[in-house]
Amino acid sequence: MSKTFCPMPWTHLNIKQEGKVSACWRFPDKLGDYRTQRLQDIWNDSSLLQLRNDLLNNVQNKGCRSCWDMENSGTVSTRQTCSHTFNYVDQKFVEDNQNNDYTFPTKFIRSVEIRFDNICNLMCRHCSPDYSSVWEQAVKKDTALMEKMQEYGTYRKDANHVSLTQEMVDEIANELAPNLEEIMIAGGEPLYHDKHYKFLEDMQPYAKNIRLSYNTNLNILEYKGKSVLDLWKNFKEVWVRISIDGDPSCYEYVRAAGNLHKVEDNIKKLNSTLTNADISATCTVNLYNITRFVNICKYYTSLDVYFHTSLVQYPKALNIKLLPQHLKDKVTNDFNYWFDNEAEEHVAKYAKYTKPEKQLQRIKKFGSNVLNYMNSDDWHNEWHKFLDYSKALDNHHSTDLFKTYPEFLF
Repeated sequence: MSKTFCPMPWTHLNIKQEGKVSACWRFPDKLGDYRTQRLQDIWNDSSLLQLRNDLLNNVQNKGCRSCWDMENSGTVSTRQTCSHTFNYVDQKFVEDNQNNDYTFPTKFIRSVEIRFDNICNLMCRHCSPDYSSVWEQAVKKDTALMEKMQEYGTYRKDANHVSLTQEMVDEIANELAPNLEEIMIAGGEPLYHDKHYKFLEDMQPYAKNIRLSYNTNLNILEYKGKSVLDLWKNFKEVWVRISIDGDPSCYEYVRAAGNLHKVEDNIKKLNSTLTNADISATCTVNLYNITRFVNICKYYTSLDVYFHTSLVQYPKALNIKLLPQHLKDKVTNDFNYWFDNEAEEHVAKYAKYTKPEKQLQRIKKFGSNVLNYMNSDDWHNEWHKFLDYSKALDNHHSTDLFKTYPEFLF
């Protein structure tokens, strides 16, 4: 048994694009197909049983490679984080409730992540056709971009558009909902989707027992006359992670078609309207934002929301381990100096809705995770992959990497 127990295969199912159901948001492999199976059947199908078997016997299942990479890099992994979120799911809990064949009662499905499909209003550079309809349309029209996505493994593998089936949505709303503690909603962009609003309406009878957890670009709060704030206010909690992924110096380059002023206005509305929300700004850390990391810390703090990060591990061309050593040293030294000498005063200056002590703890925690991961391996000899990947995107967008990032001219 590993020192940290991963609760996910005993409490969570993750619904991705292209019919894929997996164990969590970091698990890239397929455990079932929602086009042909019900969630409750996938829950005790052979692939998930094997995953439970592996985890209980300390076997590193290949689908868990993201967490092993994080932990080997000195970074807190998803399984370590989830072991706190679902701290009652431990080895004893499993032994008390699991059958000898590793099947587990479906009543313990307490958390699901839903992606209705890849409909999105942006084309972020660290994203892909799997997770953005704008990306999907772009590669269909741009042969050179499609070839580059195929080369780096970020293309949409299914030629036909695959949306979450209504049967799957109904199974969650009508059968799983009474036992759910958490519903995670991502995209695409969930706030830009008809089914999302209908789903929240269907979940209202169970809202007081459920925590919603979002990844959203927050460019909108209303869609076709429906306000998400009116629906959110009835849930037990709402965790809103706003994907900004930069500061004003690079936001428009990173998040193509994004409107930062609109995001800032919508954050103010969230802060002033919701009493049940935990609001954070996320930096999905990759080579397009790592050299601005301290400025991003300052900017997120000035928005009076909590600091949060996620790591881009794939495609490798965007992984921050590729950063040349002199830039790694600068990022590391700049962050440590700022945190030790300036962060406390900066955080206190903007804290109205956030708690300064909690904010500083989060900046230290997530900042250390990023630096540890970045500095754990030296992959700078593959820097050319990043430049090659970026050139394809620059050609598509008629932009220039080096105008936004002159620090990459060396």
